[in-house]
Amino acid sequence: MPNKGGFRFRATSGLLVKNVNRSKAKNLMKMIFLHTMVLGWGILSHPVGAQPGPATFPLAGDWQGVLWSQGSFNHLILHMNMTPEGKVTVLMDNSDQGFSGQPAIGGSFDGSHLALQFFYWTPKGNGDLVEKVSSYEATVSASGAEMKGVWKEEGSWPLSFKRLTWQAKNPKPAPPTIFDGDWAGIEDEGGGLKIHFIFHISNTEDGLMALLDCPDEKFEGALASKVTFNQKSRKISITVLRSVFAGKMSVDGKSLDTSMTEPGYHFRIHFDRMAGKKTEPNALP
Repeated sequence: MPNKGGFRFRATSGLLVKNVNRSKAKNLMKMIFLHTMVLGWGILSHPVGAQPGPATFPLAGDWQGVLWSQGSFNHLILHMNMTPEGKVTVLMDNSDQGFSGQPAIGGSFDGSHLALQFFYWTPKGNGDLVEKVSSYEATVSASGAEMKGVWKEEGSWPLSFKRLTWQAKNPKPAPPTIFDGDWAGIEDEGGGLKIHFIFHISNTEDGLMALLDCPDEKFEGALASKVTFNQKSRKISITVLRSVFAGKMSVDGKSLDTSMTEPGYHFRIHFDRMAGKKTEPNALP
């Protein structure tokens, strides 16, 4: 099935694979629907012997590292946290490639050894995209201030991280806006191909927060890097990775009509307000 474009999270290349020819990608959605993500989405197993619950994750906080490979730098930030339900979440920023809030798709931590996996696509010679998983495995120092390991993606590359903060920041709730809530939308790419999206929007002391799920592409909790809104005009704009969803709420507050744009693509997506509990970044319900 020819690729019609669509949300580019699924076609985002890895840290080292660049210049994906997206317009020539074929059978992309077929691969998505047949794929089973056996790793789980961004959930790390608890340290051996640990009890589930509200205990603090030892690696919670922000970590900074620089990956040098193939003549280029990738400045990375890892944001690690634990949900109230005791599930560990990991989000990654890459300032050199211009994205933030990419969820890990799985991992583990046994008290000293950390393993993370991230999903990406790489092009074949005929323009098709092949789904792959990059990984990072590291040993955490006794002080918990540094970890040294190897990033594996089309090769192996040394990568170390140092702590920026010793605890994750969890913004306190703020009075809700008219946009707060859960919103379900469908991107119709034609030919019977439909991609489902769910936004979870909530106001915090730091501003409006938006998390994006895409059940068809096996991810949830992608954190928006930028959210702007105007309650008077009922307009909102949400940037997730390299895509921007911009639109306006209906007068009755029950729907959002948006345009989703990214380099080379444009789609109209209608969202309806839904009942439900918002998810944490890359944590399963």
